[in-house]
Amino acid sequence: MQSFRRVLITGIAGFAGSHLAEEFAGAGYEVFGTRVRGESRENLAGVKGHVDVRVLDVRSRRACEKLLADIRPQALFHLAASSAVGVSFSDPELAMQVNFTGTLNILEAIRQNTRVRRELGVVLTVGSADMYGCVKRSQLPLTEEQPLNPVSPYAVSKAAADFLCGTYHRVYRLPIIRVRAFNHAGPRQRTGFIVPDFASQIARLEKRSGRRVLKAGDLSTRRDITDVRDVARAYRLIAEHGKIGEVYHIGSGRAVSMQSVLNWLLRMARHPITVTRDPRRVRPAEVPVLKADITRLKKLGWRPTISLKQTLADTLEYYRSRV
Repeated sequence: MQSFRRVLITGIAGFAGSHLAEEFAGAGYEVFGTRVRGESRENLAGVKGHVDVRVLDVRSRRACEKLLADIRPQALFHLAASSAVGVSFSDPELAMQVNFTGTLNILEAIRQNTRVRRELGVVLTVGSADMYGCVKRSQLPLTEEQPLNPVSPYAVSKAAADFLCGTYHRVYRLPIIRVRAFNHAGPRQRTGFIVPDFASQIARLEKRSGRRVLKAGDLSTRRDITDVRDVARAYRLIAEHGKIGEVYHIGSGRAVSMQSVLNWLLRMARHPITVTRDPRRVRPAEVPVLKADITRLKKLGWRPTISLKQTLADTLEYYRSRV
């Protein structure tokens, strides 16, 4: 078991980062975090006054070194990322700079500072199920031993970072635990991801009169979706009780079609809504199905507690409050 009280969360003002901040701040931990310059603190309203947030561009090695030397965390959760798969097709360089080079800079800032290394008990790095790419149905559910086969620039950048983290643990003995998170959703997730894209459109259409039309891309894909609040709880559990050097999946253990997700949301809508296919929302390369084997995580005592329908309802209410 890893024991720590001073936590650093890179990307704390983001979707998962802000929920993780609430997980730790609510339990009385000393919480530090980073955001990029100009990034809103809106997601951190629930922990205002309870977290120390610094500005950091992970693409700067010197800035990473200075931050870690100043905070000297006992546990580090590296969530800062360029996370939109769709955006990575138009700007693959940004994905590589933030996700790969940013991770390299964080790891080097740890490796090169003896005092930081001495005080840091665990580093949890977050990868993505997209790294597995297209898999055969016979390979489902995916275990942590499944070879990586990324098909998007985003997935390539995360796979490269994942390999790097494995190397830094084996070669430099950094106390790294790798997490591969499958899709997660919930309040505060920004548009650019399928659940908030649907929810935000429905919330806006409910305010209109006349014919209401929702635009969608490929609805045949199937994804393993977990509530972000359950994911944050898993991050904490893995950091506290997981095995250093291990890889853990976080998911629900089941795959649902995007058509089903949309159907559930449409049933929650206050008015009838028509769906039309928008070719601009179809990605150049798509993974048909992802489903996690979460046996390893379950052995730590974790189970998802929030149903997908509740996640969808909460996300829709979040966007209704914003239109």
